[in-house]
Amino acid sequence: MLKIIINADDLGGFQTCNDAVFELMAKGKISSSTLMANGPFFTDAVVRAKNFPQCSFGVHLNISQFFPLIPDKAFQESGILDSYGAFRYRKLIIPTRGLIRAIQWEWAAQVAKIRDSGITISHVDSHQHVHTRLWMYPILKFVCEKFNIKKIRSKFGRHELSRSGHFLKRIVRQVRGMSHRIIQTKILGLRSTDHFACLGDGLDFLSHRKIVTNLTIELMCHPDVPNFEDDLPTLRSDYESKIRTPFQLVSYREL
Repeated sequence: MLKIIINADDLGGFQTCNDAVFELMAKGKISSSTLMANGPFFTDAVVRAKNFPQCSFGVHLNISQFFPLIPDKAFQESGILDSYGAFRYRKLIIPTRGLIRAIQWEWAAQVAKIRDSGITISHVDSHQHVHTRLWMYPILKFVCEKFNIKKIRSKFGRHELSRSGHFLKRIVRQVRGMSHRIIQTKILGLRSTDHFACLGDGLDFLSHRKIVTNLTIELMCHPDVPNFEDDLPTLRSDYESKIRTPFQLVSYREL
């Protein structure tokens, strides 16, 4: 049977997100979430997460928003901090030796904070998918080995789960993603789902086509997070009935 993981990002980053995630977990609408260790509502998220042992909780590695746990001058020099000293998303980052070291210890601190809070860490992903930049993989290898993490989100699925965009662009994205999957699975030795999509694209695809069973899919969502206003009403709806392939909702523990 097809297995689907619906993972909510940004847990701990916004109070509205925390409230929405735990509402949806209680209703059996999502099965997993990833915590922002440097998020302003982290403590609230940890306390409430312990009420949902049936769900998996991972680490949402972050160098794109909120304040670092370990301030380092390399962050300021790289331009990824704003004038207040908080992370800001930058598409272009020059990976200096100092910055690589700073990210390595920042991410280690984020994972350690979640682990030490009593959460069993199921997997890692990252804010704005920054962990999928090629120069980040040595950092990711260090963190996963240090904390014995075996599973990772791969936004590069084996097949394109989207009907949006030109056909050739989808093919190019798929070919490009092959190298990332090889690094993640063969070199880093991490497990990931067979396919990945954001919630809207994934549900649109699954509502129009049947796919081969015995595969795993992650659908990423951001319940009640700014700029993702459609996710919460979609998840509150009867979205399950629109999926043409029989499926089971699972967590990252079953991957």
